[in-house]
Amino acid sequence: MLYLDMKQTEYFVAAATAGSYAAAARKLFVSPQALSKGVQALERALGVELFVRGPNDITLTPFGRRFRDEAVQALDAIERLQAVAADARVDTHPPCTVGIHALCFRENGGTIDWRHLLDFHNHHRQANWKFMEMRGNSIQRSVNEGSVDFGIAVLSDRIDADLDAVLLRKFPLAAIVAESSPTFEGRRSVNLNDLAQGELVLFSEEDAFNGFYLESARRAHVTLETSALQVRAKSDACAVIGGRRYSIRPFQHAMRTLADTPLAILPIVGDRGAALEMPLHLFWRRGRTLTALEQTFVRMIVSLYGKPGSTPRARKLRAPDLPVHKPGSHDLPARSRGAREAIARERDARAFRACDSA
Repeated sequence: MLYLDMKQTEYFVAAATAGSYAAAARKLFVSPQALSKGVQALERALGVELFVRGPNDITLTPFGRRFRDEAVQALDAIERLQAVAADARVDTHPPCTVGIHALCFRENGGTIDWRHLLDFHNHHRQANWKFMEMRGNSIQRSVNEGSVDFGIAVLSDRIDADLDAVLLRKFPLAAIVAESSPTFEGRRSVNLNDLAQGELVLFSEEDAFNGFYLESARRAHVTLETSALQVRAKSDACAVIGGRRYSIRPFQHAMRTLADTPLAILPIVGDRGAALEMPLHLFWRRGRTLTALEQTFVRMIVSLYGKPGSTPRARKLRAPDLPVHKPGSHDLPARSRGAREAIARERDARAFRACDSA
């Protein structure tokens, strides 16, 4: 029985339609030499010539014309079979939705790049994955309700009884204050007692984020004054912060997004000088049995925040290690922002490749 190579057959049909190897090669994004060799290999397998080759063009032989007509029908049939298989795969793999907090993304000072998610999607096209940027309250609520399968956001220290969660990272917090504020003038870092002298502007619809900070103050027996204002995490801080008012942001988010503003970024430290750190989790409904692909996704996300296959440990940062940003300050890192981002992208790419091969 004669077995035909589909790629060689596709090369032949393209050349027969275009009238030259060069034009067919451009259409298929291959070199003319590779296409010519493929057609010659097909002719050897058939034992019959398909083209009469001239100095500048190619012409189908009588057998070549008959073979072209049959080959076109065969390739169309294979394409239809592939479409049927694709539909079956979608039915086999129900949609999987992931809600991700806005502050987790690279452009907001986070770790996740949209390219990570697109790479995962492209490597696993048989599944129907959807990735959505969401706000904190809606993520946890949607996962509990079952309308979102996975969430990446801040959870309180006491994990919801209906959720399973993986700790991704504990990230240090910073207070965002006006440089001209007499309340915080000259400070390189602040503790909760210092912040009790100011007025806190909370994030709207971010109960876990706000709750963690307020609970930390309660445990330290510190009473905080909160403003009547509430803002979104991506709101213009310059329009809100002033006088005694301050806001809380992840330190890296603040350094990336507020570097060129008339605001000071003050690390928040505890009684022993250790940074006040907030946990970030990847979570899903308790009792869910993760498929092999979902486990791969979990490993991929974990690898972006730490070593592949392991649960990251919180990095211990102390006040002297956390630079305070002021325009013109000599405390800024020596590397340029572009260089730091390039290094981070390369690190994340290596982590993704290591995870995907696991």
